[in-house]
Amino acid sequence: MADVIDKNGYRANVGIVLMNQRKELFFAKRRYQSGWQFPQGGIKLGETPEHAMYRELLEEVGLTKNDTELLSESSHWYEYKIPKKHLRKSKQGKPFVIGQKQKWFLLKLMGSDETISLTYNSKFQEFDSWKWVDPAIPARQVIGFKQQVYDLVLTEFQTFFNQ
Repeated sequence: MADVIDKNGYRANVGIVLMNQRKELFFAKRRYQSGWQFPQGGIKLGETPEHAMYRELLEEVGLTKNDTELLSESSHWYEYKIPKKHLRKSKQGKPFVIGQKQKWFLLKLMGSDETISLTYNSKFQEFDSWKWVDPAIPARQVIGFKQQVYDLVLTEFQTFFNQ
C-alpha cells in the first residue's frame, strides 16, 4: 500500500508520544544508527491517522490499542523538511518526499514495560533499544531537523505531563 504524499512533497505521517504511569516518555534508538526518537510512520492510502498510529504502534513497539489509553491528538498537523543529505531519491534523481506532515498522538501505557517489544516486526525492526525519559529530554536529543516539531508537540501535550 502506498504512502500518502501531498502536492508539496510532504509525506503524511503519524507520531506517537507514549507515556508511562510516572509521566516519563518512551524514547527509542533507531536500529543501526545513533539517533533517538519517538515512534512514527507513514499513513497509507485509505488509512485514517488514528488507524495508522495503531498500526505503527504495533509494528514498532509491539503494543496494541488494548495496551494503551489514547489521551490526546494534536490540534493540527506539524511539518518539517528533511535536509538534503537525508533525502531518498528516485532513479531519476528527484526526492521521493521533501518532508513529513505529522499528526501526533499521546498515549498512556496501561500495562507493564514487559508488554513493549521492539522485535514484534523483526523483518522491519525500527529500534534496537529504548528508555523512559523526562519530557524535557526528547526535544533536546532528537536529530536537529525534528527538534522544533518535538518542542511544539510536547508543549501542546504539556498539561498531561503536569497533572
